[in-house]
Amino acid sequence: MNYQKRLFYLITGSVLLRIFSASTQELSNVEAYYWALATKLQWNYFDHPPIVAWLIRITTLNMALHNEVFVRLGAILSSAVCTWLMFRIGSALYNARAGWFAALFYATSIYSGMSIAAFILPDSPQMVFWLASIFTLIKIVRRNPAEPQFGRQWLLFGLFAGLSVMCKVHGILLWTGAAMYLLFYNRAALKNKYIFMAMGITLIIVSPMIIWNIQHDFITYRFHSSRVNIAGPPIDVSRFLKQFSAIVFSTGPIHFVLICAGVYAAIRGKLIAGKNELRMLLMCSLPLIIIVWLISLFNEVLPHWPGPAFSTLLLLPAVQLAARVENSKKGMHGVLKFSVAYLVLIVILGVLSVNYFPGTLSTEKQGMKTGADDGTLDMYGWKQAGMKFDSLRRMDVAMKAMPAQAPIVIADWITAAHIDYYIGEPAGVETWGLGDAYSLHQYYWMNAYKRPLLKGESAYLVIPSNLFSFKNFNRVTGEFSDYNFALIFPGYRSGVICKEYYVVRLYGYTGTLAR
Repeated sequence: MNYQKRLFYLITGSVLLRIFSASTQELSNVEAYYWALATKLQWNYFDHPPIVAWLIRITTLNMALHNEVFVRLGAILSSAVCTWLMFRIGSALYNARAGWFAALFYATSIYSGMSIAAFILPDSPQMVFWLASIFTLIKIVRRNPAEPQFGRQWLLFGLFAGLSVMCKVHGILLWTGAAMYLLFYNRAALKNKYIFMAMGITLIIVSPMIIWNIQHDFITYRFHSSRVNIAGPPIDVSRFLKQFSAIVFSTGPIHFVLICAGVYAAIRGKLIAGKNELRMLLMCSLPLIIIVWLISLFNEVLPHWPGPAFSTLLLLPAVQLAARVENSKKGMHGVLKFSVAYLVLIVILGVLSVNYFPGTLSTEKQGMKTGADDGTLDMYGWKQAGMKFDSLRRMDVAMKAMPAQAPIVIADWITAAHIDYYIGEPAGVETWGLGDAYSLHQYYWMNAYKRPLLKGESAYLVIPSNLFSFKNFNRVTGEFSDYNFALIFPGYRSGVICKEYYVVRLYGYTGTLAR
């Protein structure tokens, strides 16, 4: 059976499905935020290492292509590479059939097949380096430390692991897994100088990120440590169960059950694959899952946090299934067909709910908070708002109601990124952040690259009702001597109001928060 040909069709079909999804939905707030990071490249940012911003800078051709597909193109291409890597790793663990099943499992998981494949996240490029690291470690455990290739593979692992950390900090757990394997199963290899040289390579790669944090009082780690603190908060079982369910959905219910079965079989020694390879897979994956679940007992976690670990563990059911259908001529097992259908269904439902659900899913149907807590509105309505604002601004400038250089003031990163991408950039208007680093994230430092907001000047404030906050509204208006509502307009979805936008003219900046 020609699995290479099947793999080509799988990758091509997956890419087309992701382009369809990416082209029919506006950017989420985090995607727009990563786009904003790409406008000014740094060695590190407030909340993430830099590679996701670098990737967006490349796929948008140095920010020249202002389109959702090009912002997300890095994720789409990264996922194609990851699908190929899963095929290679699965083939190395057992045979080409296992590689084919591994690629199918990866391409049809909600997390790896859609969440980080059609939408740009730091996980998108990280999975390339994460899987490349895993593949390299599989090769390492098969070699004798005396072989020349043993040392070279360790150096390659140091490179891939370092690049993984430069996508998301938890990439360091790859080294944790490798170290645990060496301590438990191959202590003699610890005498090999190439392992320490590989550590040095990883350290050199991540050193710019470390230096940036030293210069900024380790604010990245202070921010993330506040999110994962387990010392103070009490255990919340109901929240844990809710977050556990979200993680299962993010992985894919079918995939999650198969992963559990695969892990159980691996631990019991029931999988037909090398013991050392399976040990390495488990030690590079389980720590991240255990850490996230431990944190979720005390704090909110995001369902994609353990995604790299669960995606790696998809190799186990792939091997298990390949061994079970060894003599079958079928290229796709029934459970895999169901997984493909499930993913396609989720994509279609996602596109339809975001773009065509009448009105809002929120209980807030009118008033200042119309659409609150409706997640589908995160990627809908911003283009409408951008056109409305541009028309108002042009009229204001023509009527001399506002100066042409008046920026849009932002008070939190969540609304700032959408305003930046869909309203400010098309209208040629800068955004100016008022607030602290924990409210503005990287926008706190971005004022330094823009024309300063001077005392006495005017500005705009744009607020969508689904994200309306009296705290932010009062924080901003309190820094100006006067303000008025210039425009209040509804956003429609399928002919029904889903949210409103409030555009406020701000006059006489007091200058107390200017830096």
